[in-house]
Amino acid sequence: MMRLARPRLSSIRHATVRSAIVAAASALVGAASLRAQAPQLKPASPAFMLLVGTVMDSIHNVPLAKATVSVVGTNRSTVTNADGEYKLDSIPPGTRRVVVTHPLLDTIGRKIITQELPFAAGEAHSLDLYTPSGEEMAASTCNKIMRSTRGPAVMLGFVKDPDTGAPVVGAKVSLVYYETDIVGRKQLRAPGPVTDSTGRYSICGLPPDMSGKVQVFRNGVSSGEVPVEVKNMVAVRGFTVAGTQVVAEVKGDSGKIKRVAKGTARVSGIVVDKQGKPLVGARVALQGGGIPAITGSGGVFVLDSLPSGTQALEVRKLGYAAADVPVELSAAAPARKNITLDDFVPTLAVMRVEAQKDKALSDVGYLSRKQTGLGFFMDGNQINHASSEFSEVMRMAPGLRVQPSGDGRTNVITDSRSSSTGCVNIYVDGSPWQSMTPGDIDGFIRPDEMVAVEVYHGSNTPPQYTTPGQSSCAAIVVWTVARIHPDNKSKKP
Repeated sequence: MMRLARPRLSSIRHATVRSAIVAAASALVGAASLRAQAPQLKPASPAFMLLVGTVMDSIHNVPLAKATVSVVGTNRSTVTNADGEYKLDSIPPGTRRVVVTHPLLDTIGRKIITQELPFAAGEAHSLDLYTPSGEEMAASTCNKIMRSTRGPAVMLGFVKDPDTGAPVVGAKVSLVYYETDIVGRKQLRAPGPVTDSTGRYSICGLPPDMSGKVQVFRNGVSSGEVPVEVKNMVAVRGFTVAGTQVVAEVKGDSGKIKRVAKGTARVSGIVVDKQGKPLVGARVALQGGGIPAITGSGGVFVLDSLPSGTQALEVRKLGYAAADVPVELSAAAPARKNITLDDFVPTLAVMRVEAQKDKALSDVGYLSRKQTGLGFFMDGNQINHASSEFSEVMRMAPGLRVQPSGDGRTNVITDSRSSSTGCVNIYVDGSPWQSMTPGDIDGFIRPDEMVAVEVYHGSNTPPQYTTPGQSSCAAIVVWTVARIHPDNKSKKP
């Protein structure tokens, strides 16, 4: 629904129309009133009209910057500034409509277009325009029964092909979040609608304070796992996901081989601290694997040969909180992403945090695997958080050998029970760690970031932590505050 500022009394005749929201692919037709401006504000020519105003994003309660405002039937258009303000001069007189376009409107599947308005020569008027609010979006998308029985909020958006921009039909959107039941227990919810013939999806019945992670699946290809939260009764998130994906075997500097998704997309950027100072030595990698990049002078990083679509970058640097950053990748054009890392400030845990930790460890399967007794497990006070290096913590694990890497700073971990390669595969928060230099994990995981550790040898290794062709290798699975305390990464386990 388009809402406009209250019309002022003036000598001009106002045109006011009842507003309505119609189908997703159709226009949003709104009430519109032209307001006369101060006499000193005049069009450049008395033969034309001047129009000024503001466009507001009612979903997030902020001005809608970089929106295109156009007058139908003319070549007059402009773009709103950071305050949502626009100015359109030299508009030919006549009865006209005003249209607003913006990526946000594309994502929610709505348009802003006014009823016909009288544009008279030599006059200057103002017109304020608004996107639908979150409440209006939820009410127009979801039925009353769903909103009253399950939850009043909605998540919506479109899924498109990253290289062609065409809508993706039949993609599954998987949203994972927790909701509290009637007795206060948290239950995992994972609704998974599919996109319609226009690529649109909507998930109704969400709680108004929902936060979770969402991922899109298409023909066996998936997007990255990105965070999402409800604000003002709506969560808006567009996705791109490719139809096919090339999987290649990549050999790292350590000699380990892994299978990763490949493509022709590229992303570059800089990593800075919260004061804007470039960070050298930060590790940037695509979520789920791939060859990582280490930021050099000026905090610059470059990742190439990446799969197209909505992905997520995992960013780590010793002394800073880990970050998961969504990014849109396409083979058509390189992406640019600048990343700010917060300080990692360990503090003493409280009982509430411990309870959250146990719940999170259960969710990732750590506690159930620990009960099997097939591996070696450390958590809580069993981990020496005062150790100087990650590898120093791992000296406590039976069957592992910790030796200097030769660079004078890091150690290499090998399997002392293996008579051949002694290989060890490491998984950080469920994802395989791609080593670039021997022992480099010591430079990216602090002992006081560690929440739990699993160590397996040979046939005792769970399938999800067994690398194809390396079933005899040992596996270290480390869970950090980045995964176990996602809402408070700065708390010590």
